[in-house]
Amino acid sequence: LIIDYGQDATNELTFRAFKDHEQVNPLEDLGLCDLTADVSFRDLKRSIRDISGVTAHGPITQSSFLTLMGIGERFKQLYSVVPEERQDAIIHAHNFLCSPEEMGDRFKVMCLTRSSDPVPFCFESSSGQQATS
Repeated sequence: LIIDYGQDATNELTFRAFKDHEQVNPLEDLGLCDLTADVSFRDLKRSIRDISGVTAHGPITQSSFLTLMGIGERFKQLYSVVPEERQDAIIHAHNFLCSPEEMGDRFKVMCLTRSSDPVPFCFESSSGQQATS
């Protein structure tokens, strides 16, 4: 599984810098910022297309992946057993992971399998396919 923020297809530069949780000019405060770039899942698929016997599935959104993996049921279970003063933290964590405005749509999930393996159930509707251009 590959889980990261990125796009299936993009032609824009995604290189950027963050300092104190704010996006900043990457050329200012050199050495004091976190530098990052989005994963190009399209390019990742291209990079494995010549690997015989490997199939790429996805990407799908993190929200879709976690939903299919049962995060809703896990949320309900945790919420029901934590002390009342921790319930807001459980709600916040779930929303942060799954909300489209947070990590839910920004992060993507892609799966690489042997071509002979069945399609992982989370990726059945994502038209898993041999990695191509």
